[in-house]
Amino acid sequence: MRFYRYFSVAVVALAILLVGGVYAMPNDTTFVTVTNTIVQAPPTTSEDSVVMVNLADGHGSGVHIGNGFIITAAHVAGEAKEVDIKRQVGEDLKAEVLWVNKAYDIALLRTSGKLAGQSALNCAQPKIGDEIQAAGNPLNLEFVSSFGRIAGTARAAEPWREVVITDVTTVMGASGGPLFGKDGRVVGIVVGVMPAPIKNGDGYVPSLTGFGTAVPASVVCQLLGRAAA
Repeated sequence: MRFYRYFSVAVVALAILLVGGVYAMPNDTTFVTVTNTIVQAPPTTSEDSVVMVNLADGHGSGVHIGNGFIITAAHVAGEAKEVDIKRQVGEDLKAEVLWVNKAYDIALLRTSGKLAGQSALNCAQPKIGDEIQAAGNPLNLEFVSSFGRIAGTARAAEPWREVVITDVTTVMGASGGPLFGKDGRVVGIVVGVMPAPIKNGDGYVPSLTGFGTAVPASVVCQLLGRAAA
């Protein structure tokens, strides 16, 4: 019995030691300060940087990258010297077409008007499986998004000199819009779609949707003279 008594005393003493003597002074008030560290996840979207590019014969999409500069597709800008820019909020703005690169299907616009948001370019090459968000103005829908992944690495695909393949929904009007990566940066610019043929009688007709194509932002960075990051 003496052994068990000593053993019990030893256990209690050890418990008091481990808890720092909290129970040794029951009349004293113990204050505990708890500090919570909140880790803010990086943004996954930057929709306020997306614009609609309007021309007399149609529309496309674009993305503001800062200081009034807007990236869109070359075939959206066409031969125009000036286009109308529609924002999600506010009146339309005018934008000058600074240059058009038809080989890469990229154009650079600039407006002196104020745009709500801007998105940075990710000059690294996107990889197969990367999660992406395409934002733009497909058909008669304004400022909508579709989600998917990079489905194929960069390649030449007529008429584009270099594009990546995506599995996001891509239809007319989405051209020139951005592909956002998980960190909210632009990883590509939507330029077209590879339609899947549908059998029609003895022949085939192209479908409305198929695998999307986008110019990698790494190419846009090169055209702008920016280093890869």
